[in-house]
Amino acid sequence: MSLNWKELELILSELPLEGSYIQKITEHSVSSFTFSLFSRTEKAFLFYVEVSTPYARVCRTDRIRKKDKRMQRFTQYMNAHIVGRKIERVWQYPYDRAFVMDLRSSKNVLRMHIRLYSGPGANIIITDSENTILELLYRRPGRHEEKGEKLFIEERTSEGERKFSVRDYDTETFNEFIDKTSSIESSSERRKELEEKLKEKRDKELAILQDRLSRQERRIKETEGFEETKRIADLLSGAIWSVKKGMKCVELDDWEKNEKLSISLDPALSPNENLEKYYQRYRKDKRASEMAKEEAEEIRKEIAATEEKYSALLEGASPEKLRKETEKPADSRKDDAKKPGVWVSVKGFDIIIGRNAKENDEILRHYTRGSDIWLHTRDYAGGYVIIKAQKGKSVPLPVLLDAASLAIHYSKAKKSGKADLYYTEVKYLRRAKDVKTGLVLPTQERNLSVTLDEKRVKEILG
Repeated sequence: MSLNWKELELILSELPLEGSYIQKITEHSVSSFTFSLFSRTEKAFLFYVEVSTPYARVCRTDRIRKKDKRMQRFTQYMNAHIVGRKIERVWQYPYDRAFVMDLRSSKNVLRMHIRLYSGPGANIIITDSENTILELLYRRPGRHEEKGEKLFIEERTSEGERKFSVRDYDTETFNEFIDKTSSIESSSERRKELEEKLKEKRDKELAILQDRLSRQERRIKETEGFEETKRIADLLSGAIWSVKKGMKCVELDDWEKNEKLSISLDPALSPNENLEKYYQRYRKDKRASEMAKEEAEEIRKEIAATEEKYSALLEGASPEKLRKETEKPADSRKDDAKKPGVWVSVKGFDIIIGRNAKENDEILRHYTRGSDIWLHTRDYAGGYVIIKAQKGKSVPLPVLLDAASLAIHYSKAKKSGKADLYYTEVKYLRRAKDVKTGLVLPTQERNLSVTLDEKRVKEILG
């Protein structure tokens, strides 16, 4: 049973936290920690913190709990930025199961907000003195609880209709009672540990998905002005007769906005080249925006499905089912074992080959950038081949020919031993709508006729 706000108030009142120094932080699980503190009056003592479980609590403890073999990101942050600080002030949210410790060093004051809530509100959050989030145990994008966000603190004016009281206790202090009675039967304890591991796995997967979504949302923001770029290009097109080579800008009448519009130009380009440059930027940003919106929608669906999956497991799965789920590797796209397709290296260039429509689609969505080279056989079904671009380097012809042989090898052109291919940069691919998975339409493509070199393919594939 977790603490209510009155019990938390009593717990804090019994502790010599203010004026104590944090000497060490030990992680026991993803949501439980022991703070080794030193007080001038009571010397060394241990302060236990557990959140996001049915037994969420803080209390003074004499128990030496087992240290977790792994150390999560949040614990590493606390060890780097919290250990050594003095607890200057401790204050509780009014009528609430949450409190704050102001932690002072010679440089600044940080705040540690400890929330003993049930549900997604449970957390340990480190902020600066202005309540800007620096780090936190659980990232909660839906609650705007992420690094860099301003922490919202709801201060209650009363405890509401439900009245709380402190449980009867027969120990010298309430801290001692909570530490003693919170021990539960081993089977329940085991389930709790499994649930915590599953939540850790869930949060890892959601953090990866949220990071991917944030990248796509940034891309949408960066390219949202493509319609304005086209409007400028259209204005320039209508007055191209007034543009001369060598001009750095031209002022035109913007009839739509009833004002003068200054359009920047590249003096080294001809008027038509400047015009085409604007239209190219428009087409590029439009394609990028459409693909980013499509990808963002797919990721949102993945996030919803992931949350639903773990919610169902945590609510009703048997301990055996929980164990099996925690032992499965996290669904991380950075895990090499999860990478789709065939990955090889040719003369220092990484090449990815998709073997079916699903792999083709996943590779394009998650493992390519705009400057990567895409190859595919003409008139034959087959896998997409991607040559990963390298900054400042062009793809040598031998690498391009090897990639072409791989494309033929993984296509229906393999039997004929030769094929025509086309290739272009990934940024010039347009995703087709309402067609089968993975289908894209290339633009600005180049042609290549290649005879399959089976011996070379075998060498590359090992």
